[in-house]
Amino acid sequence: MEINWFPGHMARSTREIESSLKACDCVVYVLDSRAVRSCFNPKFDGMINAPIVYLLNKCDTVERTVTDAWVKTLTNGKNTAIATNGTDAGCRKKLIAAIKNACRETLERQKRRGLNAHARAVVVGVPNTGKSTVINTLCGKARLDTGNRAGVTRSVVWARVDETLDVLDTPGTLYPKISDRRVGENLAIIGSIKDEVLDKTELALALIERLNGIDVNILQTRYGRAVEACDGLETIALSRGFKIRGGQPDTERAAAIILDDYRKCRLGKIALEKCEDYEG
Repeated sequence: MEINWFPGHMARSTREIESSLKACDCVVYVLDSRAVRSCFNPKFDGMINAPIVYLLNKCDTVERTVTDAWVKTLTNGKNTAIATNGTDAGCRKKLIAAIKNACRETLERQKRRGLNAHARAVVVGVPNTGKSTVINTLCGKARLDTGNRAGVTRSVVWARVDETLDVLDTPGTLYPKISDRRVGENLAIIGSIKDEVLDKTELALALIERLNGIDVNILQTRYGRAVEACDGLETIALSRGFKIRGGQPDTERAAAIILDDYRKCRLGKIALEKCEDYEG
């Protein structure tokens, strides 16, 4: 299954982000803890020339050992990584401290020159990683529209955190060609690609195969019977009583259910990618 989604506003947003990155003091790179590697946008590689704070968001959706390993790997040199849940107000101080530490050279230089210390951070990431929610938490109140779906933010927006820090929210941005099928599936499963442009049935079958590869008991525990890739959607439909006219199992509804169950952690705290899968 080939998965790509790059609407016109993303091309425009990529240009706006590139321009903003030239003038920023640090970058807050928001990644979904369930699929950290897949959330890296290769279009940003040549654009970022500032310290990076990698924010492993939605950390409550995976086991802590998963985020701990990613934090250790991504923290190096001027870059640091922290795991947090963007909806948790308790993460505000932790994130502000990490951003200001990344910007410390700029802030110290301004103080030496007798200037009012002030830093600017640009928040980037693929769609639906929770960038706007993170910024609202940073600001201590709702400043930006949020939603658990891809494509809510459509333009760049500055927000004031405090007297020394402004952050720029940017639209979730993918890239024109996702050549790695597994990456495309991961992004679709976590909701970074609009469901409307996907074949949910194929995606659900890919998720069944992936989950069974992790632990065959995951789906059996949730749906009360073994769920195999070959007839998994029929099995789920029958376990939930989903039927269409004629008494046949409603596999489309079953596909929507398993995707929703995964996204809302009803299947457990399950990462699609682990750091150790890419070491070496």
